[in-house]
Amino acid sequence: MARTIPARPIMGVAMQSRLLSLTYVLPALAVMTLVLFSPVFYGFWFSLFRIQYGATTDFIGLGNYARLLSDPALGATLWRTVIFTLSSVALTTSIALALAVWIHSIKGPGGFVAQMVVILPWIISTVVATLLFRWVFLNDIGLALSLARTFGFPDIHPLNDPNGAMGFLIAVSVWKRIGYALIILLAGLKGIPEDYNEAARIDGATDWQIFRTITLPLLKTPLLLVTIVLTLSTVNTVETPLVLTGGGPGSATRILPMDVFDRAFINYDLGSASSLAVLMFAGNVLLVLAYVRLSKWKV
Repeated sequence: MARTIPARPIMGVAMQSRLLSLTYVLPALAVMTLVLFSPVFYGFWFSLFRIQYGATTDFIGLGNYARLLSDPALGATLWRTVIFTLSSVALTTSIALALAVWIHSIKGPGGFVAQMVVILPWIISTVVATLLFRWVFLNDIGLALSLARTFGFPDIHPLNDPNGAMGFLIAVSVWKRIGYALIILLAGLKGIPEDYNEAARIDGATDWQIFRTITLPLLKTPLLLVTIVLTLSTVNTVETPLVLTGGGPGSATRILPMDVFDRAFINYDLGSASSLAVLMFAGNVLLVLAYVRLSKWKV
């Protein structure tokens, strides 16, 4: 008589499959934790001590955080960071969307050339791009100011004016990051079936109506991705203000990443610098969680 082999429980098979999957993922997760998260844990631990000559001394708990939050200049720095980030992200997204729609409508090699021209600032290093912008538009011997003098315009020094310096800082941020936003939005436009637009035109819809009721809703996910990534990139940038303005004039362009740099490497106040860096990391985590939450929206 044939011997019957008992069937393995379904739950046991599923558990074994999960354990096998974890064995593949755990090495990469361990490396990621070591590289990405161990500095965060160390930074948080570092911020709980009094720092002297770069070494931890007495345990003071949240003393560095209390001292940081009692700094009257921190509120102004946070407000400048909010203005800089919101202005840069809004302008970059709006201009990139307009350029993406325009380039998408160009047939032939012209669209590719226009796309490469817009993407070029995003490809090169942030320091190099900022230096190029400063040499061309802001230096006394730069091309822009030389042309202005040639045509009789008054000699201006925008970096000496607080509003002008912040305006140029926003302009550099937009110019540098617009290439990334263009790529994402252009990919989203190419993913929209042309049949939708043709059917709308047959029904008598104008180009603006097609853009507002078809194109824009279908671009919700790319727009959300661009907004979150640009926000994280902008709020954490230190190269642009450091190279372009140095935080000046005065503290007109001093934003939070610049504040961390100055506290750590100019004032050697590593306690408050590490505390501010940890708080900024927490803010970044909240932004990422917001993205994960909002990315579940469906068109």
